Amino acid sequence: MNVPTSASAGTSPHADTSCATTGSVDFGVDLAGAGWKFSTGDDPAWSDPSFADTTWRDWSVPDNWGAQADLSSYDGFAWYRKTFTLPERPAGITDAAVVAALGKIDDADQAFLNGQEIGHTGGFPPNFDSTWEVPREYYPADGLLRWGATNVLAVRVYDGTGGGGFYQGPIGLFSKARLRALSGATGTAATRAQLAHACAVLNQQHRAVATGDLRGYAATLAPGFFHQGDTADRRLADLRELRKAGPVTLTDTQAEVFVDAQGRLVVDTIRTWTGSPATRELLYLDPRKPLELGDHARFFRDDYVSAAMGRRTQFNVYLPKGYTRTSAKRFPVVYMLNGFNGSNIEWEARDIGTVLDKLVTANGLEESIVVFPDGGSGWYVDTSAGNYRTMIVDEIVPLVDRSYRTIADRDHRGISGVSMGGQGAFTLGLKNPTVFSSIASHMGALSLPPLVGTATEQAANAGLRPLTLVAGMTAAQLNEHRYYFDGGDSDDYRFGVAAQQMSTALAAKGVRHDYQLGAGRHDDAYWMPKLDRSFGLHTEQFRAHPVKQPREPRPVKTPYLWP
Repeated sequence: MNVPTSASAGTSPHADTSCATTGSVDFGVDLAGAGWKFSTGDDPAWSDPSFADTTWRDWSVPDNWGAQADLSSYDGFAWYRKTFTLPERPAGITDAAVVAALGKIDDADQAFLNGQEIGHTGGFPPNFDSTWEVPREYYPADGLLRWGATNVLAVRVYDGTGGGGFYQGPIGLFSKARLRALSGATGTAATRAQLAHACAVLNQQHRAVATGDLRGYAATLAPGFFHQGDTADRRLADLRELRKAGPVTLTDTQAEVFVDAQGRLVVDTIRTWTGSPATRELLYLDPRKPLELGDHARFFRDDYVSAAMGRRTQFNVYLPKGYTRTSAKRFPVVYMLNGFNGSNIEWEARDIGTVLDKLVTANGLEESIVVFPDGGSGWYVDTSAGNYRTMIVDEIVPLVDRSYRTIADRDHRGISGVSMGGQGAFTLGLKNPTVFSSIASHMGALSLPPLVGTATEQAANAGLRPLTLVAGMTAAQLNEHRYYFDGGDSDDYRFGVAAQQMSTALAAKGVRHDYQLGAGRHDDAYWMPKLDRSFGLHTEQFRAHPVKQPREPRPVKTPYLWP
């Protein structure tokens, strides 16, 4: 008996297609622009669709309320309301297929549609958590949308510092197909046979995970599987760890299947593993075999449960082009630290993966893995506000060495940072000489101690001011590292002056360093063009310590092109 192996070869009339839809309907109601109402303050009654907001200020989004003269110094709560009419329900659209996309909001938000909460991101005081760089996508419950009638969207926003509000779109109600088109992930609608093929893979994964059949789950992963940093071996190891705590489940909801330009089946799904938050993912499937290929991404978020932080913690990872084109070669690592009120996700807004690709190609730099921890506003020390030093040095560094093909020694491990992160690069680098060998700081707060924690903790950490650390070290100790640092001559916080002071202090001890004081303020426009200098420093360090690479096995053949 010959059984078709291609999803296009045919399908049984009884084949299960219930796990997903073709998701081919292009639908959107763009809510950006004028027609909004705005008020500072905070009142739960403002989420009620019947609330009269006629006395509120007329408003447009995206916005930055700090650009308004009377709000330039306002930090706190504000509400936005938008009254709009949905068209009659388009053919093929279900409520579950509609996403409320609110773009990026500074800093935290809670969204209500027709009086019902549809989602929130970040944290409000007293547990303030800035998530200004996170795109908001919320999923209204079935029956909540009023098709052919008036709807009210109310959004509660809290801003902790700087400008606040909706600062980037898209903003509106969209089908996933429209959101994919906006992001460039286009394709054609899946056939019924292809839909059944995708459901067969997903259903097998769900059953195998639920029953603890790791071999059965592994059988759904293609040779060379790589998805958001996971190889098949790492995925199975994570599953074994999860099972130690109890039963494990894997679910996919609101799944849509389309075919991309290379013929791969792509499942746009909300995927949830036990113990992890629901995440929208694109799963790539082999159209000929019941196998998940992985996305082979080179810039993505990784996460783990951090004992130091007492919660699940994220970090971003950039892999150079050579990483996914080899299977044995090992790479040096640079740790890149964010500035105050930032996180690992801010690097996504900078499209840092593309920036690094171009940087390596244009400047002949060493291909390196780059890791972006979530430093929050923790100044990279251990305090009651979070054990950031322990998280990075004792948890993330060993985890990265276990999970990725790194050259796991200090000679091939550098640390860079921006602003608060530049201060952290110096303190973590100098205090952990067996971990990091090269230190780079862009616009670093080199004249400041860690400004976090209780008064007692700040006093105890006062000696972690980089200029103070350098003053107390010998030339021999300082020469264990290589250094690059810079600052703008018009830096808003006078960190350019601090960079000059650091150069003077190192020169007085005969310590070689690369230092640049240039025209500019405390912003991306100043420091990002200088990445070639900081990564050039790391390249010099890595190439000064050549290693013998393992023999490369024969590559797995694939008909697909990956990033």
